[in-house]
Order: sequence, then structure tokens, then C-alpha cells
Amino acid sequence: MGRPGDREPGGIWQRDGKQALAVACATLAVELGAYAGAMAAGANQRDATLAALATATVWVALAAGAMAAGARDALGALLRGGVVADASAVTLLALWLAGPYLTFVAVVKVYCLLACMALAGAAAAHLPARPAGRSAAAIVAAIAFLALLTTPLWCGGLLTAMEGSARETAVRWAVAVNPFYGVTAAVVERTGFVWHYGAVMYHLTPIGDYAAPPPMPWYASAWRVALVAVLLALAKLAIARRRARHQPLLLR
Repeated sequence: MGRPGDREPGGIWQRDGKQALAVACATLAVELGAYAGAMAAGANQRDATLAALATATVWVALAAGAMAAGARDALGALLRGGVVADASAVTLLALWLAGPYLTFVAVVKVYCLLACMALAGAAAAHLPARPAGRSAAAIVAAIAFLALLTTPLWCGGLLTAMEGSARETAVRWAVAVNPFYGVTAAVVERTGFVWHYGAVMYHLTPIGDYAAPPPMPWYASAWRVALVAVLLALAKLAIARRRARHQPLLLR
């Protein structure tokens, strides 16, 4: 068990509040900065909105686990990692108010997806018991998310080695597990843009050359990422219980 102060109601805020606030400010600066930068570069409002959404997705993938790794306990990890998605919700609300390309329902959908990513990153980063292990786990989680986000760029080699239904299944999975596909599907009502149907993707990915990417609901990747987060949390709980059983009674 932790020190007595760990269980005080205000303990988590005393330990992790400043870090969480700093993470929230950094998140808003990065995501709203991407929107402002795109507008300053001459992009139209729709493209600037999509740039901000893409930035938010990548930022959550990279930052949630990294921030959670520095927490001393699971609640601190949840606060530090979760605040990345919560701050992104502020960005989403700002985009909703700024223009016509997001509906409130789309904001909720994208937030749910980003929250699943943040929780999975935090759960992965806090799975090891030692700080060094948590840092390594955060790096692994970030690499895994980047692999999911870039499926159109690296799956070509796999597709060339497949044929028929196996190739179609691979394309379906490449779309289903990609969080940014889910983001674009959530906002397609107003933006009219789904990543794997965008013209730019025909120059970046061979997916369309082998099989037509199927339409996917926004939650296709969200529930898969959420499932991983739950499994990691259960694994953390099982490890903690096993460790507690092996500790002397006086140290529990």
C-alpha cells in the first residue's frame, strides 16, 4: 500500500494537479495551434478543422501514455492521461463553435474515441511497477498507436502477399483499427471527408489498388481500443493483487 497521504481526498490533486494542468494547457496549445496555423497558411476552414482533428488524434496517441507514466499510482495515471482527452474536448467544442463543420453529436463521438485512446495509453503506461518500465511501456503504446494511425502507409507489402478474401479482410482491418478513420467517419456529415476516400490517399496508400476500403462506423476502432484499455486495467489489477499476496502482512 502507498503512504497515508495517498489516500487523502485531496492527495491526487496535490501530487498530480499541476502536471495535469500543464498537460491540458499544452494540449490546447498544440491542437488549437494546428487550427490557427492551417488558417494562417491559407487553408479553408474545413481543411483547418480536419488538420486540428488529425493533430488531436496524434497528440492523444503520443501524450496520454507519456503523461500517465510519471504518475505514482493508478488514479494519478488516470488523471494525467485522461486530461489529454478532456482538454481535447475543449478543442472540439471550440471547433464546433467556430464553424459549421462539426455538430455537437460529432463532438461527442470524437471525444469518446479520443477518451478510449487516452485510457488505453494510460493503462499501458502504468502497467509496469517500476518507473523505468512505465516509461518504456509508454513508448511502446505510442509506437502501437502510430502503427494503427498509419495503416494505409505500411500495409501495402502485406496486401501484395495476399489474395482474394484474405486481402479484403486485411483491408477491412486496416480501416477498422485506425482511430483517424473513426474520427473522419464521425464528422463526415458536415465535412464530407472520409480519410480512405480522400483523393490525397490515392497517392499515399495502395489499399484502393487491391480492394475497396469498406465504410466503417466511427466506433469501429473506439470499441477495440476500449477493449484493450479494459484488458490492460484488469491485468494491472491482477498484478497488484498478486504482489499484495506475496507481501508480508505488516507491509500491506
